[in-house]
Amino acid sequence: MISILRLTDPDDRRRAEALLGRLRLDPRSLVLSSSGDDRAVQEILADVARRGDDAIVDAAHRFDDPGFTAAQIRVSPEEMKIAASRIPAPLMAALARSIDQVREYQSKVMPAGESSFRRDGVELGLRFTPLDSAGLYFPGGKASYPSTLIMLAIPAQVAGVKQIVVCSPPTKHGRSDLVLAACHQVALTHVFRAGGVAAIGAMAFGTATIPPVDKILGPGNRYVQLAKRALAGGVGIDGFLGPSEILVIADETGDARYIAADLLAQAEHDPGSCFLLTTSETLAEQVAAEIERQRSSLSRVAAIDRSLHSDSAILLCPSIDVAIDWANRFAAEHVNIQTRDDNAVLARLRHAGAIFLGPHSPVAAGDYVAGPSHCLPTNTTARFASGVSVHEFLKRTSIERYTPRGLAADASAIIALAEAEGLDAHAESVRARAGR
Repeated sequence: MISILRLTDPDDRRRAEALLGRLRLDPRSLVLSSSGDDRAVQEILADVARRGDDAIVDAAHRFDDPGFTAAQIRVSPEEMKIAASRIPAPLMAALARSIDQVREYQSKVMPAGESSFRRDGVELGLRFTPLDSAGLYFPGGKASYPSTLIMLAIPAQVAGVKQIVVCSPPTKHGRSDLVLAACHQVALTHVFRAGGVAAIGAMAFGTATIPPVDKILGPGNRYVQLAKRALAGGVGIDGFLGPSEILVIADETGDARYIAADLLAQAEHDPGSCFLLTTSETLAEQVAAEIERQRSSLSRVAAIDRSLHSDSAILLCPSIDVAIDWANRFAAEHVNIQTRDDNAVLARLRHAGAIFLGPHSPVAAGDYVAGPSHCLPTNTTARFASGVSVHEFLKRTSIERYTPRGLAADASAIIALAEAEGLDAHAESVRARAGR
């Protein structure tokens, strides 16, 4: 049963604060603790750096498939084609719709290749260029996730990444026909069976079979995220991604049936968290009752119950202003707004990975076919991070061109600042050109 917490009650408010505190990634924890998990991750990464494919195979034996061999690491185009031939036509059509609509959206938000403006004697610009290579990881321990492959690979393709490397573990779900069919539909050629920390290491270092990449993106368990964090700086990463989240902001006009369905859709992730911030006690009680009614017919009841009991709540807010303030503190991965004036709430919502407006905009649409990627910031990191898009696969480079007149205008300021910083050579590099 999901808890209803009244923010006007001091005890309930403390419980709500505790839930938010558990959700938020504390930066102190990243430097003040060295857990066994950290050490285990470092050991696997070091092993992959030393032994390459052999370490990939050994990790597969430990965690995924005792019969795995080095010959199975690379997935051939023929394997992907055969897998696609086994998928029912309606499901292939659904994959195609997802691919087409994600490609359409990412193409629309692709920035222009270059922009510039002129100041007297100076031309300044900004150029966007794609990464040479990107590594995409998606898990396969608990389910098959062809949608995640699409949400990562299509933005990379639209951005113009030359080499896209995909890794998924050699588990039942990682090997599924549906995943390989999605790879085939997206026309990927560098697809590999490698899981967890070993896969992240392989894409960072390179092995005899798996090429190294410039940036690694994608979800995964705690160990995958620790591996990404350990390698950050030597290779680009998309962020430290945690369990799936949803937050709904609703007043008395919200639809209890739809809200409960959306909350359950995130709670069934294992783990997942869900929150409703509402000004209506009636709606709060209706949603709690709807959750109980709907959950009984769902297949992942155990995961749902864990999420509802430990990491979820309905927060009864004294006003919509308080609800919006708390929503900005949660900075949730997914936010659905169901109020009398959704646009007014949207204007004041500063932090969210993805926003879904109105009762007919389920998060599941964004998970599969709407177009924006469902790979989004979690653990309140939407305060400073964004979801995956073509922008994650592009670099920004500034461009500066001076004419003699433009340099003459700026020379005095450059020389003064350089000398103030004790950098004589900087100043002389300008004097040599400007005749100062």
